[in-house]
Amino acid sequence: MKHIGKLLLGFLVFGFILSCARTPQRLELHPIYTMPRVESMGKGIPFSVAEGFDAEKVKASTVRVVYDADPSPMISSGFFVANDKIATNIHVVADADLASLRVKTDDAEHTIRGVTAFDAKNDLVILEITGEGVPLDLGDSDAVSGGETVFCTGYIGHPIDKFNAMENTVLPGRLSGVWLRVTPTTLPGNSGGPVVDAEGKVIGINVAGSGSTIGYAIGSNVLKELRKQSRPVEPLAEWQKRDPIRAYTYLVKASSEFYDADYAGAIDAIDKFIALIPTYANMDGRYSNRGHARTLLGHSKFEEDASAAAQAEYRAAIQDLDKAVSLNSENVAAYVNRGFAKTVFGHAELISGHAAAAQQHYQAAIEDYDKAINSEPGFLAYTERGIVKVSLGISATHQGQVKAAERDYYAAIADFDKAIGINRNDTYAYIIRGYAKICLADYESDNGNIADARKLYKSAITDGDSAIASDVHSVYGYHIRGIANAALDDYGSAIEDFDKTVSLKPDFARAYYNRALVKASLGKRGAAKADFKKAKELDSKVGK
Repeated sequence: MKHIGKLLLGFLVFGFILSCARTPQRLELHPIYTMPRVESMGKGIPFSVAEGFDAEKVKASTVRVVYDADPSPMISSGFFVANDKIATNIHVVADADLASLRVKTDDAEHTIRGVTAFDAKNDLVILEITGEGVPLDLGDSDAVSGGETVFCTGYIGHPIDKFNAMENTVLPGRLSGVWLRVTPTTLPGNSGGPVVDAEGKVIGINVAGSGSTIGYAIGSNVLKELRKQSRPVEPLAEWQKRDPIRAYTYLVKASSEFYDADYAGAIDAIDKFIALIPTYANMDGRYSNRGHARTLLGHSKFEEDASAAAQAEYRAAIQDLDKAVSLNSENVAAYVNRGFAKTVFGHAELISGHAAAAQQHYQAAIEDYDKAINSEPGFLAYTERGIVKVSLGISATHQGQVKAAERDYYAAIADFDKAIGINRNDTYAYIIRGYAKICLADYESDNGNIADARKLYKSAITDGDSAIASDVHSVYGYHIRGIANAALDDYGSAIEDFDKTVSLKPDFARAYYNRALVKASLGKRGAAKADFKKAKELDSKVGK
């Protein structure tokens, strides 16, 4: 442990070194925001058929709605509501390639004759097809109460293409009075599939998911009314030209642009959707999505040193998220997205030297995460709230409030513990919990409590191990483990971890810099010099 005071952790947020403790010459961690927050489905979500209802009957009446798309087929779900008619979501077929669009059952493939009825407000359409099937009975969605067990069914999308049924619980409250809220969320490909009760009666239609644990289902009574409005078949090509249907193409486009990191494009597409369907049932979700896109657009502008433009986007994002909450006070995802917007706004203020303003944003973010957690304890907001508490700890450190910082770090660890208790595959929670533990270890080391520091560093290594076990390609899992290994003077293991880090992410300046520090401490000056040079080439600010 003779080197423990030389190679300890520093904490980096938005490109600046913000030390967890005050001892100089520490290894540097990457900014939190550079780590993609990817939700794992986790081991608790079954890729199988739940018990408690006649799954074979439901499966026999459920269909795949398929069309070829680059690079793989698009697969969604639907179900028979008459011998030759199926129900599905508008967004499933609004932008579909008509030349390849078809409906598949286990033993047949059918073409679509056209549309007999649709409800643009509720994302619901009835299609007439060339084949026949057995319709499912429709139940009374108004009679469904909170706490009731239901089953969200449908086909999991490409490449699995398998019928799946999840046991769900109906949550209190309705969206626009008619959409059911269920937990957990539906799976990709389930859109348009039936939500059934224990008797196998349809009480809803899968339509959307929100975050990790909340899904929405259009109430079956909406479908009952739609069946009464059936009219002569309208060809799909003509139907797709209608303004409300074109609006759904913008919704699909917004999703595509968002995942391609074209946040401005996503915002523009959502603007067009809102203009075409201002009465959409899930409009609060659209404001929430637009707000989140604006937050990320603001961050990209901040990284380009366009601070004023970034702040304008953050403010616009929070306004959108305020609107989402005003439309639906039970929109948990909106609270989480607003908390995230306030968090990154706080980071920007902290880096700009406005610690008091940063603290205000962080506290406001925690309030939003509190609301999300109090509304739905299973919603994965504990990790996000823990990150804000780590940020508060950093801010407190730089104001000389060491005890307050320690309290923040321990509070953060408690949140990560809860997050991991809910989802053992939450790689992000393991990594940031490792951050907090190393910050606390730094304090103990600075105060001469070497035994306590060692325990915390070892615990951080365990978190790195868990992150890597959850995701073998976890760049940041290897990175934090390397830093903790270096702090414990296990330089060989540290270098192996940094080697793995840069092999997975060759543009990771911070990893080269940290590996250089370790090599320099071992007297490998030539190798250290090469790593320092590489780090500076990738990021001129590294080490400053």
